[in-house]
Amino acid sequence: MRLLKDSKIKVQGSIQGDAVRVNGAKKDDLQDAIALVRKSITDFPLQYQNFRD
Repeated sequence: MRLLKDSKIKVQGSIQGDAVRVNGAKKDDLQDAIALVRKSITDFPLQYQNFRD
């Protein structure tokens, strides 16, 4: 979550159990957040789910 906060992308992260939920108003900001996490975290596999329709 510190990674997202330090990036200045306008998204908010919250921890829910063993998952991190990221909320944002713009789809582009969410895609930027996913790209940042993919680039920065390579130690273990990550899964992404989209709940927005």
